Amino acid sequence: METKVAKIVSVIFQPLLIPTYSLLLIFSLNNYIALIIPSEYRKIIVIIVAVTTFILPALFILIMYRRKMINSLNMDRREERILPLFITGIFYFLAYNLMRRINLDEIYLRLFLGSFLSVITALVISFFWKISMHMIGMGGFVGALIGVTQIIPVDLALWVMIGVFLSGLTGFARLKLNAHTPLQVYAGFLGGLLVMLLIFRF
Repeated sequence: METKVAKIVSVIFQPLLIPTYSLLLIFSLNNYIALIIPSEYRKIIVIIVAVTTFILPALFILIMYRRKMINSLNMDRREERILPLFITGIFYFLAYNLMRRINLDEIYLRLFLGSFLSVITALVISFFWKISMHMIGMGGFVGALIGVTQIIPVDLALWVMIGVFLSGLTGFARLKLNAHTPLQVYAGFLGGLLVMLLIFRF
């Protein structure tokens, strides 16, 4: 039963989905940062982000799997992650540049710049070590929430606590599935958290 739950959690909090989740949360805030964008434009932006940060990278990873370029969609071996992360980085950089062209507020630009740099961080580390990409995503999610509160007057304490809880749940799931060691899980979370905090700080 625990293994089944761990698999479900790993799918729900798949790292490619985190930018879309983060954007949806910011758009749900009763704050000018969200309300300044008309609802119809918000829907378009969410679609653009979902396509560039989830659908296209996932599609390319599936193609690589079908062509035997990677042995599994989980990319259990460190070496298998390098090309998928490189391609994902390209799409995340595209998402960041599209947000710049739309002239979105600085908060959104920092969110997607942080997401791009988190992918690059995972790519660099993957050349010599296997780190939890799930936890990099969750750490980035929590870091983005904290970062937003440093820029606009909004109380996200509850969401930060929820984010930390979900991060712990995701970390447990990755350990339960024997996908990572505890060190890889902790390092992933701290890495994603620090990258996003630095982006929002500077």
